[in-house]
Amino acid sequence: MVVSAQFCGVQRAIIRVNEIQFSLSGGSRVSDLFKQIKRSYPDLPLSKDDITVSINDQMSNMNHTLSPNDKVTFLPHIGGG
Repeated sequence: MVVSAQFCGVQRAIIRVNEIQFSLSGGSRVSDLFKQIKRSYPDLPLSKDDITVSINDQMSNMNHTLSPNDKVTFLPHIGGG
């Protein structure tokens, strides 16, 4: 199945695209996509502790089972003060 990973902020600046499609086996979870992204882009500052996951514009988590054509967004935490 094919899913899309969307990137924001610094992630987008490093990868230089808004979205990348990945092929995953059926039954894959967001965590499997995360691992594939880390293998493909080892210098990408993407940490499970520093992101929120959105699937098809709905908040989710790393354990969510993906479906074909899902759009997964890794949202960096925003801080300020």
